[in-house]
This record gives sequence, C-alpha cells and structure tokens, in this order.
Amino acid sequence: MAVTTIELMHGGQFAKSFVTAYLESDIPKRVFDYRNGWQVTDTELPTPVKYLSYEPVALDAWPTLITVAISTNRMERVGYMRGTEPQYRVNYVMRTYVWARGGNAEEATLCRDRLTTVVRSALLDYPCLNAVTANDYGSFQAKIDEGSMREEFSDLTPLKGERYMAGAYLGYELAMDEVVMRREHGTVDEDGILFGVKGVGVSKDTTTGAVTSPLVLPTTVAAGGASE
Repeated sequence: MAVTTIELMHGGQFAKSFVTAYLESDIPKRVFDYRNGWQVTDTELPTPVKYLSYEPVALDAWPTLITVAISTNRMERVGYMRGTEPQYRVNYVMRTYVWARGGNAEEATLCRDRLTTVVRSALLDYPCLNAVTANDYGSFQAKIDEGSMREEFSDLTPLKGERYMAGAYLGYELAMDEVVMRREHGTVDEDGILFGVKGVGVSKDTTTGAVTSPLVLPTTVAAGGASE
C-alpha cells in the first residue's frame, strides 16, 4: 500500500499492510539463517510463498502468512506535529497466521512449528523493524510489545492426497504513531480575501451585512498557513 505522507491517521489497513511488507522482506533471509542453525532442509523449513493482509476463502499456496488487525485497545496523545496537529500512539491488537502443509502429520506439524518460531523472531527483532521504518518513513515509529506476544496452534486438518495442513497464529500488540492532519477552515471577508481559521468568522447583521460583534479567535492566518 503506497503512503504519500506518514503524517496521517492510517488505521488498521496500514497496520496490517506494514507488518506484511516487513515480513515479506525479512522472512526469506531469516528462514535461510534458521535452516543453517537448525541444520534442516528447505523441505523441512520452506520459505513462505504468499503474504496476505486479509483472510482468503481458501488457501492455495504453502506456506502462507496472513496478518490481520483485530482491534485497537489504547490510544494516547504523545505530542504535536508543527505545534497544532495532535500525534497519537495507537495500539493495535494483531494476529499473524502461519499455514503449512506436509506429506504426513509429523511433517506438517514440524513445518508449522518451525516457521512459527521464525516469524516470532522476526516480529521481536525490533532493530530490524525499526530500520525498515527509519529507511522508508523517516521519523515514523512502530513497535511490537514483546510482553503481549502469544501463540496458538491448531489441530491438524487432513487434505486430499494423504497430506495434512497445520496452522498457528501469533497474537501481539503493535504500537504505531499517527497524526490528526488538521484541515484548514476558510472564510471570505467583504473584499473577497480568503482567511484560514479554525472555527467561525465574525458576526454580521443579517439585514445590512455590517460587522456587529467580532469573535475572538486564537489565531487567524492567511490561506496556506496553519491555524490553531
């Protein structure tokens, strides 16, 4: 998902797409390292072939990683951008699903378990995650709360051809910085000059159009500036 500016409220769509993009770039190299460390083959620890940010009706590729946003559970204002636009730390409850397949029950189970551990390693590798955010998004910050990490494993599902499917998910909380980009409200005076203000303009007599009681505004800035 292309993001033209990071200074926005992005929501769950961005949270799950961000994690998916990170995993897609990180997991292939990490799988290679874990094969060497565990001394297993590419069949025993295959590289995921599909990374999704939604749950499909059916799986058609193995292994597949699916990341979704479940809910938000906390939102904290942490500062302001340019002095006027509130910056929030938004906490997303996330899940990354791991789906693997094997020729028998043991193979499917081991493949699922190994790949789940590799994904856990990637999600907890904050320096790598931070490097991605720094390279792509400047001052933008995203961090996974390691204390929130948990794993659930599914029962095996028999497939056609005497094969088995095994699944798991990693649940965690992802904190992301988001900004309320305030729009400029405009009003036109009697000379046709546009002013950007936050709030309403002056009061006028409805019959004559004369100014009756100017309202006190914190700031009035010509169009193109910020207002508060």
